[in-house]
Amino acid sequence: MPKSKKFVLIICEGPTDENALYRIMKGFFNPCEIRFHISHGDPLTSCPENKSPMSVIRAIVAQEKKKYALRDSDILAVIQITDTDGAYIPPECVIEDPEAGKIIYNETEIRTKFPHSILSRNVKKRINISKLLEYKGINEEIPYRIYYVSRNLEHALYGIRENLTDNRKSNLSDDFSERFAKDWRRFLSYIMKECNPIGGSYEESWALIKNGTSSLERHTNLNFLFEEFSYILYS
Repeated sequence: MPKSKKFVLIICEGPTDENALYRIMKGFFNPCEIRFHISHGDPLTSCPENKSPMSVIRAIVAQEKKKYALRDSDILAVIQITDTDGAYIPPECVIEDPEAGKIIYNETEIRTKFPHSILSRNVKKRINISKLLEYKGINEEIPYRIYYVSRNLEHALYGIRENLTDNRKSNLSDDFSERFAKDWRRFLSYIMKECNPIGGSYEESWALIKNGTSSLERHTNLNFLFEEFSYILYS
């Protein structure tokens, strides 16, 4: 375990992601301090065309370093958790549906009034994920990893397919946090049993989520977070 207090920065899309996972991550990374950065949207699709996705991540890290008066040496790791949003499905699985209000997801297709918008979004997300997967660190001193929940956190962790209200998401994240707060190993067992992790390695988990409609199905590769960082924490 590191001799001095370290910080782990976790970047995710919404506040209920933090609510569901904070105490689990706090237990696993103990005695490190955990800081979540909520992007309130998808930084992989909102990334400006003239910027690389890693430059966006580095800007987030710089913001958090300033906020908490941190040096690079204070940060054990930067972890990003992203929804897959069905980004890797074949184009023919994005279906135009004039009657659709919000985007409708199921495990085989996306239905939307605006298929061209979804197709463009998917292309951008795939490109930016591929770029981020090339990086092992924010710089030479700070390790970086990106993990996914498919199709989103509620689908991957709770097995809920339909769109949810913010209030319902909040209640579910409260219950989930309470369930696993005292035992990250129990959470890892739950992932391995219920959340359909794929691949025998981190790299393979990304390769397999890109196949067919896998990015709409219930999967996560968060299990590799515990495998990879156990080496740093407990060796």
